[in-house]
Order: sequence, then C-alpha cells, then structure tokens
Amino acid sequence: MTQGRPGIGRTIAMVLLGVDPPRHPIPASRAGGPPAGGYARAFALATLACGLTTFAASGLLRVFDLSNVVMLFLLTVVFVALRLGRVAGAWASLLCVGLLDFFFVEPRLSFAVSDTQYIFTFGLMLAVALVISQLAVRLRSEAEVATAGERRASAVARLARDLSGASRVEQIAAICRATIAPLFGARVALLLPDGSERLVATPESGDFADASVAQWAYDHVRPAGLGTPALHGAEALYLPLKAPMAPRGVLALRPVAGPLPDGPDDRRLLDACCSSIALALERIHFVAVAQDTLLRMEGERLRNAVLAAVSHDLKTPLTAIRGLAETLEHPGSVPVAEQRELASAIRQQAEALQRLVTNLLDLARMQSEGVHLNKEWHLVSEVVGSALARSATILGPHPVRTALPADLPLVELDAVLFERVLVNLFDNAAKYAGPAAAIMIRAGASGGWMELFVEDDGPGLPAGRAESLFEPFARGDRESAITGVGLGLALCRSIVAAHGGTIRAAPRLPRGASFAIRLPLGRPPVIESETPA
Repeated sequence: MTQGRPGIGRTIAMVLLGVDPPRHPIPASRAGGPPAGGYARAFALATLACGLTTFAASGLLRVFDLSNVVMLFLLTVVFVALRLGRVAGAWASLLCVGLLDFFFVEPRLSFAVSDTQYIFTFGLMLAVALVISQLAVRLRSEAEVATAGERRASAVARLARDLSGASRVEQIAAICRATIAPLFGARVALLLPDGSERLVATPESGDFADASVAQWAYDHVRPAGLGTPALHGAEALYLPLKAPMAPRGVLALRPVAGPLPDGPDDRRLLDACCSSIALALERIHFVAVAQDTLLRMEGERLRNAVLAAVSHDLKTPLTAIRGLAETLEHPGSVPVAEQRELASAIRQQAEALQRLVTNLLDLARMQSEGVHLNKEWHLVSEVVGSALARSATILGPHPVRTALPADLPLVELDAVLFERVLVNLFDNAAKYAGPAAAIMIRAGASGGWMELFVEDDGPGLPAGRAESLFEPFARGDRESAITGVGLGLALCRSIVAAHGGTIRAAPRLPRGASFAIRLPLGRPPVIESETPA
C-alpha cells in the first residue's frame, strides 16, 4: 500500500500475521459421508440392488419359504451399506421392507396387511436391517482407519529406516523426494542453514521455495505459508525441522494436483516425518563435529610428538656436535688420531640429524601432497647395493648377508624413493637389533609379485604391536635411549603403498624380526640380446 502527503511518496511493506486463513476441506470418508458420485448415484444403485434382490426372491420362493428368503434382503442391505455408505444403507433397509411387503405378503401387490403380526415382523426386520447397515458402515470405517494408520506407520518406519543409513545431506534430500513427496502428493524442498544461519535450498530441491518465508519459519520455529496463520499467502507449506538441540532447517511442501491433506492424522504423520528428518540432520551435524574434533585431537597429538622429537631427538645430536666441536677448538690437547675420530663422530651425528629432519619433512610432504613417483625398470639387486653403500656407516659392525638370485625380473619403481625405504629399514635394524646382530637381505619372485625381506636375529618385535610400528611417531620402546622419532617405518609404508605394494612386519624364527615388502611385477620390457657378428 502507498500513502503520504502530496509530493512525497512512501512505500510501506506490510506482513499480515494471525488471520485465520482459508482451510482446505478435510476429505470425508466414504463410509460416513457421501460416496463418490453423490447421494443420487448411491440411491440409484441401492434401488437397483433391491430390485434385483426382489426379482431373485420371486424365483427362490418356488423352492424356499418366505422366512428363508427374507435373509436375502438382509444380505442386500449389508452389501449396500458396505459399498455405498450409511445413508444408502438406511434407504435400502426401508426399500427392502417395502418391497417384501408389496410383492410377497398377502394380499400381494398391496401395502395392506392381512394379519397384524406382520406389522411387528416388518418393524423388527426394519430395525434389524438398520442396525446391520450401521454396523457394516462402522466396520468399514474402522477398517479404513486401520488401513490408513498402517499406511502412516509403514511410511514413518520406511522413512526412519532410510534416514538411519543417510550420511550426507544430499542423501536426506533424496529420501524426502522419494518418500514424503509421493506420500502427500507434493513437491518437496529442503532448506538448510549456512554458516551465517541463512537458509539455502539444497541443489536437488528445486526452485519453488520462497527463502523469505522459510527464513521466517526457521527463525520463529513455527509453521508458515499455505494453510497456516502466518504468511498464508505463500504457495507452499514451510515446516521447521525441530531437533532436540536446535532447529536444523525447513521442509517446504508445495501441492501438485490437489490440496495438501490437513486432517489430524495426516498432520501428525507430517510432524513425525519432520522430526525424523530433523534427527537425521542433527546426527549428521554432530558426526561432522565429532570428526572435526578427532582431527583436531590428532593434529594436537602430532604437534606434541613433533615438539617432543625436536626437544629430545634433535637436541641430542646437536649437543654431541657442539661438544665435539669445542674439543676440536683446542687441537694442541688432542692427538691427531683422535682428531680424526672426533671429526668422524661429528659427521655421523650430522648424518643422523640429516636423516631425521629429512624423514620428518618427507613424511609431511607426502601426507599433504601425496607421493610423486618417477618409475623406471630396475634390478632389485642394484637398488639393494646402492642402499647398502649409503648405509655403510649405519651398519658398521653388523654382518650383512644377501641372497638375491641372478634371475630376478625387473621391477618398475622409483629407485631414489625405494632406496630410502631400504635405508630406513637398515637403520631400524641397526638401532634395535643390537650391535652384534646379523642383517639378511633376500628376495624372490612368484605369482606376479616380487618379495623382498630385510631380517635380523636381534631381540625381535614388541609383542602384539607389529602393525602399529608403521604409524607416525610410533616406536618399539616408548622410553628408550635410542635416538629417533618413529618416522622411518611410516615413511616406508607410504612409499611402498604408492608403488602398489605392501609392507608388513613379523617375528622371525627362532629369534629376530622380519620386514617383508611385496611389489607387483607388471610386464617388464623385453631385452633384446646382441647377435654375434
């Protein structure tokens, strides 16, 4: 509406609340109200049924007595009441008594009664017919109510079953379209709040929902739109999805072919559906909150582990390097031979520090960016030999034995990264197997797989913790004087998994530990042999 003084225009937007809107009529049951087609059609069908019964009774009187034929009229009354309703049943009762009197009671073809006892019989028959017709109507009404209740219970159970397996909002929207839409004969839209509590329709819901009406229903936690006192001019019904903790959105229903069912039972069914959807949305919300909390806890745990590694395992080699360097600052007090040993010790500590920092950075990069491979065909023996050469200082006094057959096939792998795997396994064996333990490397190919084993005869693996050793920052001895932060085996698993293989740890009999690597062989290229001239 527009109002104001001359020369000054002013527009006022008005929202009307609290006015009783026009309600859709509650569809009457056929059992208690007018049947399909109206009363005229019902009376015509009832009259036709009574006429056919009279014609059949005239033939049966040649065989049966009149008292037996009367039951045929009562059966007709029951049939008419069940099929056409209460009013048609009463009409059939009156008509059957009248036809019976007119055609079959002396004097025939007249409503006159020759014996007063017939008046009592006709009255009693009329009362019985009326009672039977009303009982038949009530029976049908109760059957319809039971059928409708069973339909509603089945719909709620089916909706609850489907929603219990939903893990995403898109699945809930699809369930609403598949279950609620055909149940109420309406289009369904699901509107959910974003981070700023503004409702946004899911992509699958369509474009008929009015966001402003839905927002009002969400903010006030009250139904709005079609058939409600609030904003009843809208073309759809907007129902807030009220969960125990907070409203989780709005369900919009727009009728398609006719008005929405608004009977008490239908409204209770719709409220039950909304409650089930709200509970499913709240469950998904708290699952997301729990997952986010777990991620935060895991991040905090990893951060604490990194800080512990930096404070302990990086501090130890740095302290050693500093002490050795301070000793070398006074060359006159240290013999030449010992100076070489000190320099070698400094180099070993620096290499250990470099390996630790490299493992930490590589694992962080692989977890964030993935493993990028530069795969080529290699002989396993060459990669093992290169890794042993790099690990000569680490292995030191440990006797090393290899069993690598000369006929091993080529394997497609990233030689640099796979060499890192072997170096970490050698370093792990040298640390935990003991200074005098022997290290064995053997390999074999069978069934399309290359298997490589790194074994030692040390004290073995901690009982029941073989699989957990491959987790980041996991160590065999939680409180140990051995340096390291538990990144080597986690890095090995990431690299081997990127090659499509597996790595596992197992006890070695009679004692020791065994680390087995399985890599797919693939189809190596054919190597052509030279033909002698």
